[in-house]
Amino acid sequence: MNLSESLREIAEYYGRDIQLVESQYNDVAQKYPGYVKWSNLSANEWDKMNVDEKDIQSVMEFYKTTPNYIFELMEYHSTESKQKLSNTVIEISKKCNVHSILDFGAGICQDSILAAKNSFNSTAADIPGKTFDFGKWRIKKYQPHVSTIDIIDDSPLTENYNAITCFEVLQHVVNPEKTLLHLRDHLTNDGRLFITTRFRNNYSLALKHNESLEDTFEELIEKCDLNVNEKLHMWGEKEKSKFLYVLSTKN
Repeated sequence: MNLSESLREIAEYYGRDIQLVESQYNDVAQKYPGYVKWSNLSANEWDKMNVDEKDIQSVMEFYKTTPNYIFELMEYHSTESKQKLSNTVIEISKKCNVHSILDFGAGICQDSILAAKNSFNSTAADIPGKTFDFGKWRIKKYQPHVSTIDIIDDSPLTENYNAITCFEVLQHVVNPEKTLLHLRDHLTNDGRLFITTRFRNNYSLALKHNESLEDTFEELIEKCDLNVNEKLHMWGEKEKSKFLYVLSTKN
């Protein structure tokens, strides 16, 4: 999925002329720098709303209603770096004989669709709202068998999975430790938990009270009784580096 295809899909979903959507994106791209240009609009909206970062309902309400996250995530998933990350997880999952994959914080459901296309039993979980509605529309469009779970509180899972992906989620949740423990508790004994996150040097949507975890994340992993099987560099340099953590439960 490249950027042009992503914009066409957005135009199809909203029933807009593709040239209008392309013009919207080009205006943003000319105005803002950065890896994902549209993330600047999400950040501006977050700042204007003055979200209470310690209130889970306030944070969830933002993600339920924002119109910008669809654009941001479609742009993000069109990048070579994100596609490298997704394909790396698929390759590791095949080697580990994974059968079921849950994508926690699925957004536009691209990773869930990719998992289903690779013959995994795929489930997408996210906060119900505009972005997840679009993700569910994409599932129907591409017609893979993907189950969905609406996240309505901080403990939404009831089943166990061979693998759980949690990409760029933990910096956005009110209590990362509670979320990490919840994900651990829903892995099978030989399961894998795939995580990417950056708590600092991110943008406004990364909650400020989580910034200290940038220095102590691996300590949190240990505290949650998880092993680091692999820590793979994905992209970036120094404080902007992005790593994929491959975790397993301590048996």
